[in-house]
Amino acid sequence: MTTAIKQEELPWHLQGNWAPVQDEVTTTDLAVEGEIPRDLNGIYIRNGMNPRSGWSDHWFFGNGMVHGVELADGKASYRNRYVKTPYYEHDMNVLSAMADSKASPANTHVFRHAGRILTLEEAHVPWEIDRKLETVGPVDFGGKLDRAFTAHPRICPETGEMLAFGYSPMLPPHLVYYRIDPQGNLVQFEPIEIPRPVMMHDWNVTRNHVVFMDLPIIFALEEGGFVFKEECGARLGVMPRNGTNADVRWFEINPCYVFHPLNSYEDGNTIVLHVCRQPHSMKGGMQDVGNKEDTSARLWRWTIDLVSGRVKEEQIDDAPGDFPRVDDRRVGLKARYGYTLGMVPMTGSPRYDRWVYKYDLETGTRRVHDLGKNVGGGEPVFAPRSPDAGEDDGFVLLIAHDERQNQSSLVVLDAQNIEAAPIAIVKLPQRVPYGAHGNWLAD
Repeated sequence: MTTAIKQEELPWHLQGNWAPVQDEVTTTDLAVEGEIPRDLNGIYIRNGMNPRSGWSDHWFFGNGMVHGVELADGKASYRNRYVKTPYYEHDMNVLSAMADSKASPANTHVFRHAGRILTLEEAHVPWEIDRKLETVGPVDFGGKLDRAFTAHPRICPETGEMLAFGYSPMLPPHLVYYRIDPQGNLVQFEPIEIPRPVMMHDWNVTRNHVVFMDLPIIFALEEGGFVFKEECGARLGVMPRNGTNADVRWFEINPCYVFHPLNSYEDGNTIVLHVCRQPHSMKGGMQDVGNKEDTSARLWRWTIDLVSGRVKEEQIDDAPGDFPRVDDRRVGLKARYGYTLGMVPMTGSPRYDRWVYKYDLETGTRRVHDLGKNVGGGEPVFAPRSPDAGEDDGFVLLIAHDERQNQSSLVVLDAQNIEAAPIAIVKLPQRVPYGAHGNWLAD
């Protein structure tokens, strides 16, 4: 048990603010530095890995815990809850949980679509929670989904469709494309042929296409799981959004890995992708997820020429960063602004930095917000001031942690003046471990 292990001997994902919290709490009328904008009414929910027992063998394997900060009329409340799937009931005992085909840690992301709040992880079906963060149950779209569903679907701002995929490391098909209509019905289930099982954590969508990333983190059972194999090459697969496997066109790129793209869009006969590109990852296997200097993600632009069949690859910035986001109303469309979280390079494990970056993708410039010394940030999520506000007319929300004071806070930044002091810092009643992804769900 972990009680017999000294703190410094624990794996990095169980030390400091990576370590799990045990209590589920509900607290109202939180203390605030500054003033919460009256335009912000809704709930910010962030997901992350939080092993119930206090122990997990790998960062990816903790139980899902969602943290919600509700903002209403200038006041804030907080609650956190485990997503109570079979993995929770069996305390992450994989063999016991697998007896239920719909089991999932549900520990990576959270989306709202068709009136449901979905918690997501990339190897299982989604699990629904309610507005109070209580678990409702698995979502299999009327029995049509019996396999993996990505943690990174995209919701089209023009049609309301949710576009998604799932990958399988063991049995074919190794990749399946899903299209869910605005009412939440699974209307397309399309197997996509790829030559080998790969870790496809995220992907890209545009107004008329989807773009799969067939990158060389390969599942190799004999090597203990996923491992980076440069010799397998890398390519991008472009398919019409309502297309089939026969319509996919593959475009070769230099070997690399991308956990998270920023956005993608169509520009005439080209498709433009902005991605946080790493030269490689997991070269030593799944335990090798450290953000060393030579594996730090940086912002790149890929331009796919649909006529010539070539891809132009350009590095946009040299600042290490990941967890990229755009205004969700611009997903799949040309966006001028994007946001990333700075990452600390040259360490043996991922470390979230004190910097929040705002990119102007038209001018190529970067502006920086400094969260402060000894502070680690989180994914910067854009919340528009109103449904019809301009692209950067709104706020950037993130959960940050002051390691010296052991204080976690929801930080509210002015998106149009990102360098300025926060508009509001909402003090949270307990430590919130560094986690994965979240979303702002406006009322």
